Amino acid sequence: MGFRFQKRVTLFPGLRLNLSKGGVSMSAGPRGASVTIGKSGVHGNVGIPGSGLSWRERLDKPKGRTRSRDDRYSDQQPRGQLPSVPPLPASAQARIVGNGIEIVDGHGDPIHSAHLPAVKSQMKDLIKDLLENDAKARNQSLDALRHLHHDIPRSVTPTKPSSAGKPQANQYGSHGEYMDALMTWRAAKANAGPDMSAVADEVLQALGALAWPAETNIALDLEDGRLLLDVDLPEIEDMPSTRWNAVVSRLELVEKPMSQKDVAGLYLDHVSAVITRLIGHSFAAAGTVHTVALSAYTQRKIATGRLLDEYVATITVTRNSWNNVDLSQIAAIEPYNLLRHLGARIEANSRGMLLTQPPLT
Repeated sequence: MGFRFQKRVTLFPGLRLNLSKGGVSMSAGPRGASVTIGKSGVHGNVGIPGSGLSWRERLDKPKGRTRSRDDRYSDQQPRGQLPSVPPLPASAQARIVGNGIEIVDGHGDPIHSAHLPAVKSQMKDLIKDLLENDAKARNQSLDALRHLHHDIPRSVTPTKPSSAGKPQANQYGSHGEYMDALMTWRAAKANAGPDMSAVADEVLQALGALAWPAETNIALDLEDGRLLLDVDLPEIEDMPSTRWNAVVSRLELVEKPMSQKDVAGLYLDHVSAVITRLIGHSFAAAGTVHTVALSAYTQRKIATGRLLDEYVATITVTRNSWNNVDLSQIAAIEPYNLLRHLGARIEANSRGMLLTQPPLT
């Protein structure tokens, strides 16, 4: 007698067909207690419903020599005793498998179920950290939407002077004529001030080299050191709507829908990070830019159901004001709070929807 696992197919109440390596047999009797008749003889069965475990004992007389009581039980466990549980392993480790935790011993084999409660209790802090770190990694792309401004340079790129119209030595008959023409050209450049076309190109190249997680379009105009940016923001519908959470009590990671308020908060943080990033990189791209005036809009449905571009944020920042920002601490700065401190007009209603603002010109 002993424990074993079986696959059973119910033919009708009280009669089952048993499939095993030893062949096919029939069982009769209620669930949990039955008699099986097969080629190996007649056996009585007592099981625990739903567990897959059953107790089996031969009822008919087996063929061949009759074994003594000592012979029959010398190589088996005492009657009525469950199989022995392996000893507690010397070491154990937890790992993420799919969306849950698996605990294995030092050889990578699963821990016996009898030891799991004690092992989980001893490893609860480790399991908590493991789940939370994995959830954080899964949410990294979502959280990055709030941190776009972390790459703002601390230094200003020197503006390269334009060489448009510069005299060339091979255009003149003598070296003296060439030097006179070059000096005249340089004087004219100095009197004319910075080449706004060249400055605008540098700003465009700097902003165009940046990677954006969602589509962000920019129109640029530069006049007398005042940079006007018109920004087409991503839509709130482009924001993620779910977030991974560590459910320590269940030892698993669960992807949960974000509330409308949470999505709106994420969108406000993302818009603020976009605007802060554009301002910082614009000032860093060219020292001749003394003011950045930015208007940002998004496409939304109005009362009639039509899509319309609505401006939701405006700000004008001078270089003197921007120089008061400690860029060495940029990772600790909340973009929304910074923009409001610098005089931005960016507000949301109680549902988190950004309010319309008049654009700058």
